[in-house]
Amino acid sequence: ARLLAAPAALPAARGALARARAAELEFASRVFPVEEVVMAGRKELIVRGGRHLLPDLKEAWQGIERVGVIGWGSQGPAQAQNVRDSLEAAGLSDQVKVTIGLRKSSPSWAEAEATGFTEADGTLGEVFDVVGQSDLLLLLISDAAQANLYPRVLAAMKPGATLGLSHGFLLGVMQNDGVDFRKDISVVLVAPKGMGPSVRRLYEQGKEVNGAGINASFAVHQDCDGRATDVALGWSIALGSPFTFA
Repeated sequence: ARLLAAPAALPAARGALARARAAELEFASRVFPVEEVVMAGRKELIVRGGRHLLPDLKEAWQGIERVGVIGWGSQGPAQAQNVRDSLEAAGLSDQVKVTIGLRKSSPSWAEAEATGFTEADGTLGEVFDVVGQSDLLLLLISDAAQANLYPRVLAAMKPGATLGLSHGFLLGVMQNDGVDFRKDISVVLVAPKGMGPSVRRLYEQGKEVNGAGINASFAVHQDCDGRATDVALGWSIALGSPFTFA
C-alpha cells in the first residue's frame, strides 16, 4: 500500500523540504564576495563574476600550478582557452599552466595546437601524463569515455588534487557501479549554462563588454582540504561566468 501524508501534515512537510533545499544551496567563500538575491520569491546565494576578480585566482587557487583539461569536444576548447586567457589577464600565466590531455593520434591534437597549446612548452600532452601532473583536473570528455576511463583517471590523480566536472553524469555511473571517489581528492562541478562555442564567444565579448558571459552553477561533492568551494568558484570566474550559483 502507498503511504499518504495526512492533509494537515503536508504544509509542514513542504516547509521541511524547502528548508532542506535552502540549506543545500548555502555556501561561503573566503575569497569571493557572496551575495543574497531573491529569484522567483526564493532567496539564493550567488557570486557575481567580472574581470576585476581575476587577480583573486591567486588566492583561490593557492597551490595549483597546473590545470589539466582532458578532452577537446564542445566544452574542452572553450574552457581551456578561457582559463588560459584569465590567468594571463591576472598576471598568473607564469605560475599556473593550462595543459591539454589528448591521445597523440587524435585529430584533436592538431586542433589544440592551432589554438596555441603545444607539446614543446608543456601545454599539450598524453592523457594520463596530464592527469598525473594536474592539481586541478577538468574532465571534459564524452559520457561514454568517462564511464570507461574513470577508474584509470582516479587512480592516476595526485593526492590532494581536485577533479572538476561539468555535469553530474559520472556521479550516477559510479553510484550505479557501487564505487566512490578516493578520499584524498576533492570533487567539484562547474556547469556553464551553454554550449562550448558560446562559452568562448561570450567570454571574448566580455573582455570588452562588462557582464557578457555564460552563467554557471557549481557544486562541491567532496572537499579533502577545505578549499574546494573557492577552487570551484575560481574556475567559474575564470570561465567568465557573470553569475555563479549553487
